[in-house]
Amino acid sequence: MPGFRAVLDGERFPLRRWQVLAVADDYGVDPRTRTKLEQIPDRAYVDSGEVMIALSMTPTHLAARTPL
Repeated sequence: MPGFRAVLDGERFPLRRWQVLAVADDYGVDPRTRTKLEQIPDRAYVDSGEVMIALSMTPTHLAARTPL
C-alpha cells in the first residue's frame, strides 16, 4: 500500500472518508483495500498518516477476506 499513501500525500487535506474513497477509486486500489477503507471512521483526516493508521485499525478479518 505504499503506492496509495504516496497518492494521498499529493492530496489537499483534510479529507473525509468519502474523499479518501474517491481518491482510492481514481487510483484503482484493489478490492480488499477498498473494503478496508470503507471501514475507517467517517471524520476529517489531517494527513495520509492518519488515514494509514485508521486503515491499520480496521478489523483484521477483512485483511484475509476474498472479494465476492
